[in-house]
Amino acid sequence: MTEIYLCNKNELKEYQTRGFNIELEDDKTLDCFLLKQDGEVRAYLNFCPHLGIPLNWQPDQFMSLEGTHIQCSTHGALFQLEDGYCFSGPCRGKVSHRLILRF
Repeated sequence: MTEIYLCNKNELKEYQTRGFNIELEDDKTLDCFLLKQDGEVRAYLNFCPHLGIPLNWQPDQFMSLEGTHIQCSTHGALFQLEDGYCFSGPCRGKVSHRLILRF
């Protein structure tokens, strides 16, 4: 298993997100972001399941204005923080895939 250092867990503030592009084999990249919630850091693919585009509107900006959900900047779809499930918007019922992290 390949381990990739992204950042120190303590570098993220509560409900702060930070995006990363991870270089993979065969010149592919993994566009993802981290979110810290209640001391737990979660990782998600930066991918809207509706249009197949990045979720963020600016670097490291993935949250709704209220800071309670992940939001697609293109059409406003809202995703639950716990599991990436879309509960509002044109991709309702789909998931912005959550990645597994190990510390």
